[in-house]
Amino acid sequence: MMLQPMTSCSGRSPETTCLASTRDFASVTRHGVIFHPDNRDVALFPARIGGRYYALHRPRSSPFMRNDVWLAESPGLICWGNHRCLMGTRDGRWDETRIGAGAAPVRIDEGWLEIYHGADRHHRYGLGAVLLNGVRPWEIVARSEQPLFEPWAPSEQSGFFGNVVFRCGLLCEDDLLKVYYGAADTSICYAEIPLADVRANLGLRAS
Repeated sequence: MMLQPMTSCSGRSPETTCLASTRDFASVTRHGVIFHPDNRDVALFPARIGGRYYALHRPRSSPFMRNDVWLAESPGLICWGNHRCLMGTRDGRWDETRIGAGAAPVRIDEGWLEIYHGADRHHRYGLGAVLLNGVRPWEIVARSEQPLFEPWAPSEQSGFFGNVVFRCGLLCEDDLLKVYYGAADTSICYAEIPLADVRANLGLRAS
């Protein structure tokens, strides 16, 4: 069964995250709202950890006042709790104003690898990596000091919203990270990044 969190908008709420599932990609079952309104960038871990489901998410309602990534857990994917702030923005760096997850983390030898987006004060979006502990995903092992991927091609620098690369999908096969990403809020692109380059970006020793 394929599960997909999706952002929904209505007249009552600017945005919230709902869950849908399918077994055949011909019909879809909607399971309703799973996070409070004004929440986005939800990424489900693809496997249970210690018998629990985990998800990354970013609350945006006014009480939070920040664009940080949180971690939540669930016994059955519908009711989520034990919310913890996982990581925040960093002043003066490439991810200083907002960050967010999106694509499901992938499991590598060192733990759970997530490719997240970050923006600076000039609204320039890049992609970085964060490595989470394999059995305690609330613990950060390493995080990109510099962007892993930045807008440099003309199609990434000019468009509806220029200077943006925004990760949409992620696969890890044969020591290669396959990234599907949005460019300038105009087109969908594809890039391949050797896993060795990701490890180097995170300051990890080559395995």
